Order: sequence, then C-alpha cells, then structure tokens
Amino acid sequence: MACQLMVCILMVRVSCKYGWIISMVWLVYYLVLVLSLVFGKKVIGAIPGVVNCFLYTVVLTFLAKLLSAKEREIHTDALTGLLNRKGLFRCIQDSIDFKRPFHIIYVDLGNFRLYNDNYGHSVGDDIMKTVANRMRKAVAKTGFAGRIGGDEFVIVTNERTNPQQLTCDILDSICDKITIEAQKESIDCYLNAAAGVAAFPYNAKDPESLIRCADIAMYEAAKKPSSRYVIFSSEMSTAMDRAVVVDRMIRDGLENNWFYMVYQPQFTAGNKKLRGFESLIRLKTPDETFVSPAEFIPVAEKNELILSVDDYVMHHVMADFADIVTKTNPDLVIAINVSAKNFSLENFVDKVVDSMCQTGFPAKNLEIEITEYCLANSDVAISNIQRLRDMGVQVALDDFGTGYTSLNYLAKLPVNLLKVDKSLIDEIEHDEKSLSFVKSVISIGHLMGCEVISEGVETEGQLGLLKDDDCDFIQGYVWGKPLNYDVAVNLTKEI
Repeated sequence: MACQLMVCILMVRVSCKYGWIISMVWLVYYLVLVLSLVFGKKVIGAIPGVVNCFLYTVVLTFLAKLLSAKEREIHTDALTGLLNRKGLFRCIQDSIDFKRPFHIIYVDLGNFRLYNDNYGHSVGDDIMKTVANRMRKAVAKTGFAGRIGGDEFVIVTNERTNPQQLTCDILDSICDKITIEAQKESIDCYLNAAAGVAAFPYNAKDPESLIRCADIAMYEAAKKPSSRYVIFSSEMSTAMDRAVVVDRMIRDGLENNWFYMVYQPQFTAGNKKLRGFESLIRLKTPDETFVSPAEFIPVAEKNELILSVDDYVMHHVMADFADIVTKTNPDLVIAINVSAKNFSLENFVDKVVDSMCQTGFPAKNLEIEITEYCLANSDVAISNIQRLRDMGVQVALDDFGTGYTSLNYLAKLPVNLLKVDKSLIDEIEHDEKSLSFVKSVISIGHLMGCEVISEGVETEGQLGLLKDDDCDFIQGYVWGKPLNYDVAVNLTKEI
C-alpha cells in the first residue's frame, strides 16, 4: 500500500488535476475491495486498510490543492490576476493541441506611461487593474486574457468568436474613462490602445510565433492613428524581417562608424543670411547600401538603440563644428535632433555637458530640437529645458502645429524657436486655409516670445508667402539641400 501511495503522490505531482483523478479512482476501487473483505468475508484484519484509504484520500486531496494553488501562482500575473507570460504560453499550447482554429489579440496601451510617469506607480497600478478587469469581463465566455509584460496584453479567443468584433469591444472598454482616486483627488484617465490579430493555424502553429504575428500587426496599427487594429498578413512578417536586418545594420553602424552627418542650412528670411545648420544623420553600409532615416530611426526607437544614435550625433556634430564656431563663426547655430526617449532621461543634460566638455563646443552655439512627444514626462522635460536654457543652450520645438499638446501648456515652455512642419507648408500656395493656418502658427510663435523657422520650403512662391507672414527663418530646398560636411564648411566661409 505504501508503494501504491508513493505512485499516487508522484502522479499528483506530475499533474494536479489528472493525477488526483486517477488516484481517486484507484482509492475508490481499493476501498470497495477492502470493504468487500470486511463485510462480505468478515475479514476483520482488513479494517486498517479502510482507515488508511481515507487518510490517503485526505493527504492526496490536500497535496493536489496545494500544488494547484502553487501552479496558479506561477502562471498568474501578481498585479492583475490575469495569466502571465508563462501561463499564456501554456494555455495557447493547450488550445493548439485541440487542433481547432482560434485567434490571438495583442493589445498595447499607447499612452499608459504618460499617466504612470506623471501620477506615480500606484495610479499606474490601479489603471492596469481596471483595464485587466474590463478585459476579463470582455472575454469571460469567449476565451482568456493575460498580461504579457508592461502595458501589453494578449487575448485568446475560441473558434466561435468574431475576432474583429471582440477586438473592437475590448478597445472600446479600454478607452472608456477610468477614474482613479489618488491622494484625495479624482484623476480621469483616457487611454488609447492599438491591437493586432493573428489566427491559428493560418498565420502560425506555435505559441511564440502566434504572439509574434499578433505583435507585428499591433505595431502596424500603432503606426496608423486611423487604424484601431490590424489583422496580420504575410507582408507584415516580411517588413518585420526587414526590421531585424535594419536593427543589425544600426548596431554594426555604431560599432564600425557607418553613420555620417549631413547639414541642412538655415537662413534669415529677409536677407538670406546663414543662421546655422540642422544636423541630419545618415547610414550607408560598406557595400554602398543607403538606409533611409525614415526606416532606421523607427527601428532604433523601438529597440532603444536611439539613445546610442543620439549620443553618436551629439558627439560627432560638436566635434565637427567646435573649431568653426569658436574661431571663425561665433554666431553660427548648430541644431541637433533629440529623441523623446533620450530627452525624458533625468541625466540627459549631463550627457550634453559631457559632450561639450569633450569637444570644446560652446553652449551658445548649440540648439537642441525636440518634439511634443518629448513632453510626455512633463516634469523632467521642463526641468531639462530650463537647465539647457540656463546654460545658454537654445531649445527648438520641432513639428509645431501638428501635435496634440494644448497651447496653454506650450506657452509655458521656455523654448527659443518654433519649427513649422513641412506638411503645413506644402499647400500654402494653393490652399487659402493652409496659408491662414500657417500664418496663425507663426503669430502664435511670436506671441509666445519665440522666433519661428519654416522647414521644407521648396518653391519661391512658398518663400514669398512666408516672408509676407513675417516668418523669421527659412529651411528647405529652395535655398539649400542637406550638405556634406566639407560643403557646409565652405558655405560658412562665404559669410
């Protein structure tokens, strides 16, 4: 009996559910056998076997419940109570084993970090719990949900579910107002989310590949504000494979110095006096393959390589122009673009100072260009802007007129320069509304105490209208394309 008990314990240890069921079937059989001896054949010596049978049942049931609770803990996300990554993979594999079609929905909370950073992790945790509860309700009868990490979730549907309708329902529930009570204050949160959908067995046949396909589709949806969700297609996989190649090129480029800089001149609108240059990074491999910034910068941002790219630009640009601005052109302004991820770091200004110290580049000749996305972590952003201004570094707000931040907030930013985005300039010759809008943007910039530069100016007609609207500076092909370093230096000698 002891050996048989050990076998039962091992079965329960291997599988709480099925091991316990098999053990109970055997114990019932054994109990019937023993009872037949006691009552049928009057074998009194078999009575201890009945007692042992009951004791073994209690022990195995307790052990099964203990192991089951431990297993749930291992497969459950501690914060939300949903499945964690390990639990998701196990349940997806179980669904695959049934060999019936199902869908994976990958959901990303696009602006969750804005609330988490501004109000603290306790508010962020409460938001995450609310989202998890809404997902749990949405899939209660159609599948299961899990948190795969950070602000990303995965939902698995059954074969009878319409994945498009369920995705819309989930996104609607996430985007409904979430009210959080924090420090005796009610905070209304409005999340935005993007989702990607993949299908078994049509897109992939293992858990990791299915989740990857849904993640790829979600990334496509996140890139298109008009698309709440995207269904995976093989073309997306090709694009993601290309992203892996580009990622490798970026890493090799940083290591082997494949990156190089070009400089687009900026001029005073009234008299075409050279103001300075905007620094633009380029990538070319040893086999002369040119990789567009429009391709490698999004990849670098997604994989955190953008921090290294920014640091590369900052050091090389300052080194290129340190002697020129200190010895021959003391009024020349050199602008450097900085990513939102870099600018939101508390040590960003320290990195700027380090580069200036290493290269001898003066603060008054440096201009840091940021976009409104840099303002997501507003406390750090304003602090960094103010520290740069106190050092004498100029700060420009790029893509002005295309973002979402309120004018009341922008007016409080201590920036020097506003850059009117090219997309606003393109139609001003042919569309009166576009022209009026650009004129308003320029006026707003001046009211904020900033100078204004229009980028992407390509025709004499655009140039004339911008001059009439009192734009301070011009940047674009009409007066100057991006130049190699030697050509840019020659242009400074003509001043």
